[in-house]
Amino acid sequence: MAEVKCTIHGLQQRTFVCQHIAEGLVDRKRVGFFWTRDDPENPRPDAWCSACQSRVEATGGEWVDAALKHLEPKILCGTCYDFAKTFHMGEDPRS
Repeated sequence: MAEVKCTIHGLQQRTFVCQHIAEGLVDRKRVGFFWTRDDPENPRPDAWCSACQSRVEATGGEWVDAALKHLEPKILCGTCYDFAKTFHMGEDPRS
């Protein structure tokens, strides 16, 4: 798995999330958290928010048209991904 150097957590696994998950961390706004089950070996698979989930459902599960246009993937380190997952799923990531 590829790695990325996070300014907070150092060298970590590189992960991809939709722009809304990343922005939600900054804005402290929960947006939901969905992920692919296509890669069971990856502990941190690509993830997206509730709005992106609705868009991809509207395209029959394909990342095309509006679903793909609004995704705008962002990179998070593995630890930031874990924090985002916990936060966006409604839990307190600090506990």
